[in-house]
Amino acid sequence: MAAENVLVTIKDYKGSEEEYFAQQEKELIKKLRADCEAASSSDYAESHKNHCFRCGTPSLVEVKKGDTVVDICVNDGCGAVHLDPGELEAILDDKEYVKGLRKSIFNIFK
Repeated sequence: MAAENVLVTIKDYKGSEEEYFAQQEKELIKKLRADCEAASSSDYAESHKNHCFRCGTPSLVEVKKGDTVVDICVNDGCGAVHLDPGELEAILDDKEYVKGLRKSIFNIFK
């Protein structure tokens, strides 16, 4: 007698009650995450305004570099430069400033 291959498919039927509560829980979790993220990001941003990302102190001051204003940490031993979106491109577009900056960098190695 030859062996026959039989394909058996098992369908998983979830009750509509389980689906309903699973969907309700998903929506609740999604709403709670959104509320938490909105509250924490605004609180975090406000409490860390003018804080240096490198040393963590509230010691950032605005300094004009060329036509652009950048944030620099004035904490002793830090000096980190903070650039907002688009500020690097604005600095690099100022050809005279870039030329002077290049001279300053190369003078270090003389």
